[in-house]
Amino acid sequence: MKQTVSIFAPDINIASKSSAIQLWLNRKNQFFSSVLEEGVSNRQVLLLGHASFVFSALICASFVSQVPALICLSWFMVALRLCVKGGLG
Repeated sequence: MKQTVSIFAPDINIASKSSAIQLWLNRKNQFFSSVLEEGVSNRQVLLLGHASFVFSALICASFVSQVPALICLSWFMVALRLCVKGGLG
């Protein structure tokens, strides 16, 4: 006689996961809020990190040639626009 055991995993709801991500993005970041002395959300910290990374790529690309520098410059402008739209301007 064959015995089987079924273990039911809880239903994973995609909407609840995205809602948890939205809650985390909108939560206040304690470290940057204390450094900048104003309320900064986790979303804004990610935007600042993105802009910093792109600026570093722009500096490195400027030593290579003009084409990568222009590409990184346009990417940096997009990152700055995202920062302004995110409430950092």
